Amino acid sequence: MKGIYLLIMRLDADLTDLAIGRLGRCDFAAGYYLYVGSAFGKGGIAARLAHHEHPAKARPHWHIDYLRPHVTLIESWGIATTAHLESCWACRLATTPEIRVPVPGFGASDSDFTSHLLYSGARPARHLVVEALMDCFLHQQTAEFTLELRSY
Repeated sequence: MKGIYLLIMRLDADLTDLAIGRLGRCDFAAGYYLYVGSAFGKGGIAARLAHHEHPAKARPHWHIDYLRPHVTLIESWGIATTAHLESCWACRLATTPEIRVPVPGFGASDSDFTSHLLYSGARPARHLVVEALMDCFLHQQTAEFTLELRSY
């Protein structure tokens, strides 16, 4: 199944001067990171989540591959849909008061939103994540989707 996904990750200690491909060197505060991505290519959501479940990459491909070895994957959300809502979801999440964009451009090289990586000092309440997603579905007038949550 193809669609979009969300990774919820925890960074236990501040991380400074991490090289993130062409973005350059970035600092990351301890806390929770949310990464919104799309999985419309070969293998769909299952392949993309399997990629992210294994953090060590000999040759990082996406921006998240540089950060992933340093964070603990807490939860993933796979949303089977034909709607390309990843930018909308990231944007809606970023409007939540306790969530902010930590690194402009992260994961957003083909996006109209500034970043697909978001930060919160505390784990965001699940209902806020769901509300942001539902806002996007309502805005796009898309009603059909399947959601699968995985805890790690």
